[in-house]
Amino acid sequence: MKPMEQIGTVTSLCPECLKRIEGVKFVEEGKVYIKKECPEHGSFTALISSDIEHYNLMDKCFEVDRAKVKAPLTKVEKGCPFDCGICPEHTQDTCLAVVEVTDRCNMGCTYCFANSSMDESLDPDMDTIRGMFETVLKCQNEPTCIQISGGEPTLRNDLPEIIKMAKDMGINHVELNTNGNRIARDQEYFDKIAAAGVDSLYLGFDGVSDDIYIQRTGKKQLDLKSEAINKCEKAGIGVVLVPLVAKNYNLHEVGKIIDFASKHLPTIRGVHYQPVFFSGRSADEIEAKVTTPELLKAIEEQTNGQIKMDNFTPALMPTAHCGATCLTLVNANGGYMPLTDVSMGAMKSEKDVASKTKGSIMGRWKGSDDQKNDSSGDLMIKGSCCDKPLSDLTIKSSCCETPISDLSTSSINTDAAGEWGDFVNMSTNSYLTISMMAFQDVWTYEKERVENCCIHVVTRDGKFIPFCNYNMTDCKGNHLYR
Repeated sequence: MKPMEQIGTVTSLCPECLKRIEGVKFVEEGKVYIKKECPEHGSFTALISSDIEHYNLMDKCFEVDRAKVKAPLTKVEKGCPFDCGICPEHTQDTCLAVVEVTDRCNMGCTYCFANSSMDESLDPDMDTIRGMFETVLKCQNEPTCIQISGGEPTLRNDLPEIIKMAKDMGINHVELNTNGNRIARDQEYFDKIAAAGVDSLYLGFDGVSDDIYIQRTGKKQLDLKSEAINKCEKAGIGVVLVPLVAKNYNLHEVGKIIDFASKHLPTIRGVHYQPVFFSGRSADEIEAKVTTPELLKAIEEQTNGQIKMDNFTPALMPTAHCGATCLTLVNANGGYMPLTDVSMGAMKSEKDVASKTKGSIMGRWKGSDDQKNDSSGDLMIKGSCCDKPLSDLTIKSSCCETPISDLSTSSINTDAAGEWGDFVNMSTNSYLTISMMAFQDVWTYEKERVENCCIHVVTRDGKFIPFCNYNMTDCKGNHLYR
């Protein structure tokens, strides 16, 4: 057996007492682990990556231009992670503010990080929620983006008023995190949400068969999920599918979820996988955990190699190991043409993603980089095999050759799309973002990742807590912040 190779140090937490402790990262048999030791409770070892080559590759492809926090709210006294509020040492602005408007839920999922109840009296009132929105406007740089979450927000009859209040106060983007049940069943309620100005749905969607949902919730759910999507399509509201992923649960369906999404473009704009993390409910959560390489390998296998591990680059998030993203087009035959690849190198910003993706597309066109315009103004590519206008060219991917003229696309609705607008204009209806977020738990905790976190939960007393800190528990389920 190859001996343990130390590759770094880490500041972490003790799973027993949540005290800050030091540890090391090491490689053994091609896998990356954290080993840490508490003077009182002994040593702990946790797997953080099943593939050292992929782990190192993500580091090489990661470099982010960070915006500082607009207005820190707490002082540095105890040190991270005990001064959240957010403190002046936090290195990244909020990209998404999570506003929890209820603890109530109607699902009773076996895997869940939230503590649910059915006590309506515990819901924050409208004045408290207004104060939470004011915290967002005070602390988050433009554009402000919130996710209304819970519990299940649609259990509140006044949810349309909450959404409208956010919009009236000047919050730019309002996303609703929901299981979709009430939206599917209650047209009048959905119409009120749509009229209030909700921008998108963040829809829990764990698979394409009811066996999956019965295992987690004891209930059939697929028809309800589909009906919620249909309602959004008619209303022109975008949807992101959000599968929790766990071993012995739905890892075998991650490719089918992408296929499902590709058939509902452009209403479905993305699939955002969330591998299960330990939240103190059950030891089964530890056994069910899926590492980033394991998830990406499953996607590659289940899409028959059309979407490869190498098509996923680090998300523009806290660190190289917090998330991964693939941008892909879907052709008329349902095939995938990924636009991103690790060979593009590090990308610092959305503008960088756009420009390097354009370069990647150009590199797949037959011919050379020698370009000219013909008398009609159409872009021409001249090479050894062709001298054709852009509309006649073929793009090669791993599985097929697709004429540019057959590609429709989606929305990059950001200024970062920059100068490749010609291509984006062809991509309005078949553009899909596939991403994943590797949330931390007390076993895999790294202080560096939390210090850079840009997903913050807004508390009722007007503080910002990084998501992984807010949901952090010890091994008995006692929370650090929640």
